[in-house]
Amino acid sequence: MTHILLVDDEPEVLNALTRILRKDYQITSFTSATDALAAIKKNLNSDAQFDLIISDIRMPHMDGIELLTHIYKIVPQMSRVLLSGYADMELCQSAIPENIAQIILSKPWDNFEIKTIINLLLELAHLKQENLTLKDAQPSTL
Repeated sequence: MTHILLVDDEPEVLNALTRILRKDYQITSFTSATDALAAIKKNLNSDAQFDLIISDIRMPHMDGIELLTHIYKIVPQMSRVLLSGYADMELCQSAIPENIAQIILSKPWDNFEIKTIINLLLELAHLKQENLTLKDAQPSTL
């Protein structure tokens, strides 16, 4: 089952996202970006790896952009989504060109939209992995 990591310092946000997604995905959530990063590192070479992360941008100690930057360096194939309040949109926009986040969702979110975006990102990750596998399987033409 696909494993999604949710990170937000507001437990109410985590509870709402978990309710929306738990039927279709395995969900792990943290109110601390530092704890989430530790879990990613711990699960790096296990079957409990995360396929996608949704992180709030504004959190104490480590913000969402910093968290996703670390994740991109450690696990570049993990799909990355930033969750932002309207006031933080300009700050978030720098994360897209640098490939820190693949998409930005605003609060409050639309449930159908968030599910659709998750499905698209997961399908894109699957296709990228399949493409790499096929390239590796082709004989060298040198």
